[in-house]
Amino acid sequence: MQSPTPAGTDEERRPAVVLAIYSWNMVLALLALLGALAAFGGQATAGSRTVDVSLAEQILAAVESASFAALLIILATLLTRRQRWVRRAQMATLSIAIALGAVSLLVAALLPGQGVQASALTALLVLVVDAAAIVALTGQRVAAWYAGRDGRMPRYVGGTIVFWAASSAVLIVLQALR
Repeated sequence: MQSPTPAGTDEERRPAVVLAIYSWNMVLALLALLGALAAFGGQATAGSRTVDVSLAEQILAAVESASFAALLIILATLLTRRQRWVRRAQMATLSIAIALGAVSLLVAALLPGQGVQASALTALLVLVVDAAAIVALTGQRVAAWYAGRDGRMPRYVGGTIVFWAASSAVLIVLQALR
């Protein structure tokens, strides 16, 4: 008696790390959506003091968080497509998130009166998990799985990455000026 044959070969099966990164994207998207809502608090903590935040900065912070959430949800839904640009877009997004997070933490640590808060350890943990996701995406099995068609990244994905990165950079500058 023959055993049933699997639906596909090992190359056709989705690596488990892709599903783990999908889950991580969704967790980050949920946190970013919460950040979009929290942006309308009207105040921010700068070191040991609380400062008022202008309505324009609140709106920018909310739109920045919402665009990051949208980007992560878009990428999560596309992760199961076997196209090289999806993997590259995911790696670029996580790389930019690490760079922006590191610069933000550095600004908080170096500027007088800012100080490093307890939330910095949480932010650092998120950056480490992002880096682990990038390392997982560079693995041989994952790279082979994404070796399908190599189309161009849609403009809406690239535009969302650029908008999110630019608005995040503006917020870091505003953080430094407080």
